[in-house]
Amino acid sequence: MATRKAVRPGPGSYRLLEWVARLGMSGIEPARLALGISQAAVYSHVSRLSQEGLLWRVRVGDGEGGVVAVTRAGSRAARARGARGAVSARSVAPSSGRHGRAVSWVAASLALRGLEWLGPAELRAGSGWRSQRDDGTRHMPDLGLVLEDGRRTAIEVELQPKSKDRLALILGGYRELIRAGHLTDVSYVVDRQDVAELVRRQAEAALLGDKLHVGPLADIVNSARARGARARIEERNSASLDRRWTR
Repeated sequence: MATRKAVRPGPGSYRLLEWVARLGMSGIEPARLALGISQAAVYSHVSRLSQEGLLWRVRVGDGEGGVVAVTRAGSRAARARGARGAVSARSVAPSSGRHGRAVSWVAASLALRGLEWLGPAELRAGSGWRSQRDDGTRHMPDLGLVLEDGRRTAIEVELQPKSKDRLALILGGYRELIRAGHLTDVSYVVDRQDVAELVRRQAEAALLGDKLHVGPLADIVNSARARGARARIEERNSASLDRRWTR
């Protein structure tokens, strides 16, 4: 019986790889929405890239969607193809997978709104994103957003409560970056009410005032899904119109 030959990654597969490599880890659904591809296509690309050792599947097991992480080989391959800010995943633990998926939902939502986000490597390479905490430890947000008018927002995805002392140090660092003019504000994305309340209390103590924004992850997911669905419909309508005009 003949063995079916494995299909190698193509241009579409490498587009997915470059997306994941900018984050280190990504949910499969937010990646496909950001790239404007179907569910069948994205899983085909994931399979091809995994067989080549460029991605691996992360076991999360919470029923909220699959997660993939870029391997070191995948990061090198993405950089070789000119990808911006390619990194490799630091951990593939389930908790890291949940956090990575949530960060990718934020990135996808921004991309679908036509906004340019910065990933970990780009934040490290840039200036004004890393804060110096009072204990000497440096801290960097999960994502950065730079608007056309120059406003800069640090984005933190907070799924689990940090200790009050640690959170106070992080927020104090952001306060100093804002005072120095490096940042405009900071946004926290959460999926638990107790975490939202903790962040707000510590931000008030850190005197961040209206420079802090806290919002639910669910709203970002719903918005990304709605925008992605509209984009797919518009793409199909445009393709149908093109076919009519070329007959």
